[in-house]
Amino acid sequence: MSILRVKSLLAVLVLTGIVGAVSQANAQNVPTLQVLVAGSSAMWQTMALGAYNSGTSTVAGGGNTCHWTSKSNVVNLVDSRTTVANIDPGTMWVVWDNNTTGTCDGAGGNAVTNVWAYTKVDSVVGLRCWYAVPKCTVNGTAANLAILGNQITLPGAIWGGAAADQAMPNSVLNLFTGTTPISVAATDIRPEDGAFADCRVNSALGAGTAGGVHSDGLDGLGYNNNNAAGVCPLYSPSTAQKKGLGNPILSAVSINNGGTTVSQANVLAFRISGHDPITNGSAGPYTVTTVGAAPIVFVFSRQHALTAALTNASETQLQKVFSGTTCDASAFGLPAGGINVFLREPLSGTMNTTEANVFRRPTVYPGNVLGMSQETNVNPASDNPLAKACGSGERWRGIGTGEVVKAVLKSPTTAAYNNLDGIAYAFFSYGNVGSLASNSGYGYVQLDGVDPIFQSYGAGNAIDPGQPTTQGNIPGTADLPAACAGAFPCAESSIWGNGFSFPNLRNGTYRAWSLLRMVATGTASTNIAALVKASNKYVVTTVPDYVPAGAVAGTLDLGIKLLRSHYYQKDGAGIAIGPAPVNTVGADHGGDMGGLIIPTTIGASTATKLDLIQDQKADGSQGPVLRP
Repeated sequence: MSILRVKSLLAVLVLTGIVGAVSQANAQNVPTLQVLVAGSSAMWQTMALGAYNSGTSTVAGGGNTCHWTSKSNVVNLVDSRTTVANIDPGTMWVVWDNNTTGTCDGAGGNAVTNVWAYTKVDSVVGLRCWYAVPKCTVNGTAANLAILGNQITLPGAIWGGAAADQAMPNSVLNLFTGTTPISVAATDIRPEDGAFADCRVNSALGAGTAGGVHSDGLDGLGYNNNNAAGVCPLYSPSTAQKKGLGNPILSAVSINNGGTTVSQANVLAFRISGHDPITNGSAGPYTVTTVGAAPIVFVFSRQHALTAALTNASETQLQKVFSGTTCDASAFGLPAGGINVFLREPLSGTMNTTEANVFRRPTVYPGNVLGMSQETNVNPASDNPLAKACGSGERWRGIGTGEVVKAVLKSPTTAAYNNLDGIAYAFFSYGNVGSLASNSGYGYVQLDGVDPIFQSYGAGNAIDPGQPTTQGNIPGTADLPAACAGAFPCAESSIWGNGFSFPNLRNGTYRAWSLLRMVATGTASTNIAALVKASNKYVVTTVPDYVPAGAVAGTLDLGIKLLRSHYYQKDGAGIAIGPAPVNTVGADHGGDMGGLIIPTTIGASTATKLDLIQDQKADGSQGPVLRP
């Protein structure tokens, strides 16, 4: 063998060794993406802090945990099923850990090992993106992913001494600039309820065949005239695109709130079983993990017509206001004066929870519709975006919790809103309503005489130490008792006198609430269950944003002891969506938004309570209704 050939062979071997070493090093430095969640904003903050603080790390012997949040709506969820890929902008947090203590940059031996991430959009968007075949992917530009959003502005003690975000190392950032699919959907409503909401929106305006003369004409909401009212489309190669893709729901408040573009909720079909209506791909198995329960709270500004005298609202009053029948303070028994009414998009889990529990009950065809939908007098042909005069006031459409809460904040002092007081609803969490909190110019109401947050609705904190001293003020960090040192972290036992959060939700007297859930399969189910467990502990000991689903180890909290009766959720043609209803906790199926509230500790057989929904009678009392 010639010397030249020996040298060449040696060079190849050396180069091969270098490449192998580099490849091995790269393999060692590729982090494990534990979960990539998309969906509801209700759990976004607590899941981040649970991931950071509560033992989800698999690093042995300690390490360094880091966090980052994006600016608002700069990380995209990409649904590739449509001819032109559909984009839903969201806001993301990322938590990652290193194998040693030190900086968060992943440099040298400080390699990133595990990553958790969550993009908040909306429940039905999260469900659609997870059930889509193929699933939506997360994509952000390197420039946007390099900006520190600092969206979760809590004390440094909660963030392990580092309140400000840290820059993601490239090994983490690169996970979110390509085609990484989501692995978990976060939702305020059951998958069957989310699919029902999607079919209702993605169809012609009007009565479905199942409702007929008993319908209120709102089985379909009119954002896709290619599907009959309320009907879920099936795959057909010739119609998949036009039946699968509806018209977007536009925001009327994004510009008024100071935005530079009109935000929108995109309308695309999905199915939770069978075949994808756009690609014909087969839907796989899924597991639903219950996270906890959160109440819907009606918040309002009280600086003009809606005065501090507004302390309670009945379902009938709220139906008149949100349906556009009476956009006036007189609807609440106050002196006359116009008000702004802010509706959420009908793909929202928050909207559908409120719709089924307060406004339009789950249908009981062939009986008449119970209640009055907030979508009454809305025709997308002329009301998209919805900014519609309503007597002396106006109805507006907002996209996302952040938009409608900000609209309430700005409404009484903004000319674009005619300087009128505004009212909206949201799942309560300290983060969701923080901009309105501890301010006597804003408040919340009881629903039919029941307080959604504290034991009773009054001035001062004689019962619950964390209750604001001004009656009806929305609670925030400024209202935390001395035991909390005026800031989080603070245990629920320091805020509520009975030791447990949201007492009237727990005892079943406050009715407007929903169980929060995660949908996943396989390894992602195992990983999200661990994160849920961490978040449950966090809401008991640190920031109580919801009632945990089950008993929390190391605390006295036994979790939520209620469920809602499940029922066959049906589309506008009367076709069942999903499998037969089951009430068993942890293995439930069927729709349950608006279902009858059932205690699980009194020995009653939940099997006999399927298909029951809850309705308000003419005299204001509550009672069950059998849903055929």
